[in-house]
Amino acid sequence: MIVVKNINNNVSLCLDSQNNEVVVFGKGVGFCKPPYDIPLDRIEKTFYNVSDDMVERLNTIRPEILDVSSGIIDLANQKLGNQFGANAIFTLADHIQFAETRQKENIVLSLPILSEVSQNYPDEYFIGKKALELIKEKLGIAFSKEEASAIALHLVNYESSHTGDSNRENGQLINETVEIIERELSIQINKESFNYHRFVTHMFYLFKRVRTDCMIDTDNHQMYDSIRTQFPQISHCADLIRELIGKAYDRTLSDEEVMYMILHINRMCDREDCDR
Repeated sequence: MIVVKNINNNVSLCLDSQNNEVVVFGKGVGFCKPPYDIPLDRIEKTFYNVSDDMVERLNTIRPEILDVSSGIIDLANQKLGNQFGANAIFTLADHIQFAETRQKENIVLSLPILSEVSQNYPDEYFIGKKALELIKEKLGIAFSKEEASAIALHLVNYESSHTGDSNRENGQLINETVEIIERELSIQINKESFNYHRFVTHMFYLFKRVRTDCMIDTDNHQMYDSIRTQFPQISHCADLIRELIGKAYDRTLSDEEVMYMILHINRMCDREDCDR
């Protein structure tokens, strides 16, 4: 196994004997300067078919969070069946790091659907609770119990998107949502980017909450007003998307759901993933 690029001290991009690219996990695999032949006994995990964009995104995620995410997905595979691969590890790691940022900035993710998640997805919720224990043990981060629900929903979404349960209506809504964003902001979104897939993940969560009448809805009006003032153009996009979703599901999105949508749109379009 030839290392061609080090992502961090414990993760490297390699070429196997068939010249296929593979992301490799292992203690200290990224210490030496590439290219070099890494002993197979130092390799703990290998992941094929990882997109170039996702490989680049790994540089932005702390190694210790990647390690914890890998451990959580191992638990999920044991409990739920061997169905979660590299993408699940990397997107969950990004979710954890973003959750840590929210906590540091005192942005509270209120999930009134906690009881519904534990009842409707008990296995995934079990993994969510175990994830919080592992995160606290390995990273020293004490998340609120709502984050167990958020991680459970992350797993549910991954299962749905990889088993064909996502219906045609959801796909159409995503396409129409992206069309609104590109039209109103005069941008072209890179559909292969990590941030685009993160936004799509958020929207699938949102659709699920809308369908089950479990929308996030608290009295966080001051933050909602502040974010709308800070991002007026994106807020207009979110209003159009709110109308689109409202017509599709015959429900009205809460202000807090719109607020989180604004934040996710801004995060996606404030990076290099959009051509202006």
